[in-house]
Amino acid sequence: MDFPPRTPWKLTYLPVDYQWQPAIGHRVVINHHRILGGMRYFDGHYLIGDGINDAGLVCAELFFPVAADYQEWVRPQTLALTPQDFINWVLDSHDSVAAVLAELDQVSVVGQPWFDRQQYPFHWLLMDGSGTYVIEPLNGRLRARLNPAAVFTNTPDLDQQVGHLNAMLGLAGHQFSRATIHRLQTYFQPGPQGGNSVDRFKRAALARWRGRPSTPQQLRTFLQDVTVPHNQRHAHSYTHYQAVIDRYRGEYTFYDLASGQRVQKNLASLTGPVPNRF
Repeated sequence: MDFPPRTPWKLTYLPVDYQWQPAIGHRVVINHHRILGGMRYFDGHYLIGDGINDAGLVCAELFFPVAADYQEWVRPQTLALTPQDFINWVLDSHDSVAAVLAELDQVSVVGQPWFDRQQYPFHWLLMDGSGTYVIEPLNGRLRARLNPAAVFTNTPDLDQQVGHLNAMLGLAGHQFSRATIHRLQTYFQPGPQGGNSVDRFKRAALARWRGRPSTPQQLRTFLQDVTVPHNQRHAHSYTHYQAVIDRYRGEYTFYDLASGQRVQKNLASLTGPVPNRF
């Protein structure tokens, strides 16, 4: 995951009945699901970068600068959330993507700072047994839809990313179609080597549809290809950790890129009543 340098990211477990408070308003939210994911801890609060819950629902937040357009105010009778809070609400309260989408109108995501006084624009990837979805804050509302490309990176929005991908493949339009898949599977030229999110999206799509990495080692090799290194060029925002999540087994493997540490935990074996950072 690519984030600015703040407090360290650690593989972290949050239990059922864990109580947390969004950064705006005074509501307290109680976890209905156990969560395992990459998290930061700041002043008594957990910020989730990505994770899986005990129902097999996966969610990840990704940077969405420039394009993000959140609500300006909290709608009456809704739960107020900052962009950083949204993933907590997704994973702690829902057992499927359908359940999340059914309750989107019950939250207001507004562009306000989190507890560390920072506000970063995000959009979100969600996954369960029904497929891969995205939720993007566009035109002042949350736009949710199926993501047939099954890959996702930072800005721009999904339509533009698919448009850039199609252009590389010699296709027109912003629809990820059967023709897109066919061109990806028969694309034998070298993939784009740039480090921006558009090139990374293209490489991810090529890997997903042409190479289809499936083993942990294949997935790790793919992650290395799209990692943003910590160097002078990327001194502010870079990849802090890599994650491989096995949704079927509830297993999360966390690779800390600063220390080289590898931590693997299975959510089925984590049933304690208190949070745990590994």
